[in-house]
Amino acid sequence: MSKNLLAALLLPLLVTTTVIAAEGLTADDMRDAEDTLHNLDSRISLQDRKALDDAKELARYFQQVEGHFSAKADATRGVEFSRKSQAHAKAIVDAVEAGNYDAAMDALGDLTRSCKTCHEVYKKPK
Repeated sequence: MSKNLLAALLLPLLVTTTVIAAEGLTADDMRDAEDTLHNLDSRISLQDRKALDDAKELARYFQQVEGHFSAKADATRGVEFSRKSQAHAKAIVDAVEAGNYDAAMDALGDLTRSCKTCHEVYKKPK
């Protein structure tokens, strides 16, 4: 199959996935991510390998967040924050896989700061 044909077949899937991700971000998703972040903190502190699942879940969540912000014309910073958060979550995954829980904790601190900074810019006060 040619690259052009493959690209033509995959483009609608990519667009659909991005639109679904952009429309699918809810307050419940945010609360779930916050709960996962708290679990991750505890699991890293306990040097629990289940931290790996939490970090992977957060990396997927921040991909969804990136889709949400990418669909908005005025949310360039949100895209940047979500990409940084994905990178921090990936760093946690790598550290836990290597058994380096100190590095995982450092990356968790970076992730938490990234979340806080994004919330300061985008999260509406209650």
